[in-house]
Amino acid sequence: MSMLEAVVVFFLFFLPFQFAIHPLAGVDLAITRVFALGIFFCFAVRGLSLKRIDLPPPLPLFFFTAFLLLSSCSFLWAENMEWTFRKAAFLLSFFLLFFVFFSLFSNPNAEEKAFRALVIGAVIVAAFSLLLFFSQFPLGVAAVFFFWISDVLPFFLGPTFGEAVARYPSLLVNISGNTVMRVSGFFPDPHIASFFFGMAFPPALFFAWRSVGRFRPFWVIGAALILLADLLTFSRGGYIGLFFGGSAFLLPLLFRYGVWKKQVARIALVGIITGALLLASPIGTRFFSSFSQSDGSNIERMRLWKEAGASITLHPLLGVGLGNYPLAVKPSAVYREPIYAHNLFLDIAVETGLLGVFLFSSVFFFCILSLWRRWRKESSLFSLALFSSLILFSAHAMFESPLFSVHILPILLLLMASSLVSIRRQPPTVDSSA
Repeated sequence: MSMLEAVVVFFLFFLPFQFAIHPLAGVDLAITRVFALGIFFCFAVRGLSLKRIDLPPPLPLFFFTAFLLLSSCSFLWAENMEWTFRKAAFLLSFFLLFFVFFSLFSNPNAEEKAFRALVIGAVIVAAFSLLLFFSQFPLGVAAVFFFWISDVLPFFLGPTFGEAVARYPSLLVNISGNTVMRVSGFFPDPHIASFFFGMAFPPALFFAWRSVGRFRPFWVIGAALILLADLLTFSRGGYIGLFFGGSAFLLPLLFRYGVWKKQVARIALVGIITGALLLASPIGTRFFSSFSQSDGSNIERMRLWKEAGASITLHPLLGVGLGNYPLAVKPSAVYREPIYAHNLFLDIAVETGLLGVFLFSSVFFFCILSLWRRWRKESSLFSLALFSSLILFSAHAMFESPLFSVHILPILLLLMASSLVSIRRQPPTVDSSA
């Protein structure tokens, strides 16, 4: 393993445990943003010394760079240029990783190690999150909640961001008349935690399925812990993402191999029984409330979508400028005030216009299509797992906006880079010793 590969592997493992530094008063800087820029610098130096830098195929490369360029240049028509610069700097600091991942993944062993590191980190944070979740029952919800938002989150998120999270908390949920603290780990809210666990689950399932030897129980138990942690976020968007992502993984297997294949049939049977039990539990109650027209959060979400639609009608082509949608809704809004459309594609459209959402959706669709073609052509289970992760992300993103998450954006770029290199080589194999 090269030094650059080792650093990337550690970066992916470290994602859920990252903390914030404070270079200036009122500024919280996630350490992974500095880490990501350092990785790209090392990658660029290595590429220049070797006089070679691998680039993605021209068409997705065009859409990818055009979206970044459009977003960065939107300060020209934005009301608050500073907010645009801050958001553009965020995107640039992570989007550069896309080229690093793509170049490294020409080596399938490097790709396998990267996803393995991501899953191991997800397993550890899932185990810790579940321990915290169940501690609220003997210790009390209030005691655990206030300890978490006052003593723990400020370290991982930074005092300014931590204060914003405490001011607009979503860590508590009412289930059948009982208030409980949701699984959130070290993430700013349960929805981001659900994105992280959900996107890590299909690769974890792949390792559990294909690995052999004494470490197989770790992958099986790890996948179960990730799934349970995701379910206990009580994120309804996460449940819908799991439904579509899980269907994207299991249904192609059933159609390809048929129910006569014992392993597939057993997993399908276990999935049906587990699903039935979950639907009869408080998790099922939370899931079915997603479709209730009388639910308060659903009513509010519909209002937000209509509000975003009105903004798109007024600024259809280029939007209001990156990071400036809160000002379009509330002129007195402050930075980090949680005003957004609760839909990734609507949020992109209101800030960068229909042109921006077209560019982003095009590269995203290209990545999904590449993975699907690889599965159809070579029966690559690894490609199918990544395909289901992207399907899960897109379904969940219909209800949340994770693009500016320091935890989620690197995983999205990881999946996109892997999808583009997967079409030109054999899928990675799982080391029998792990």
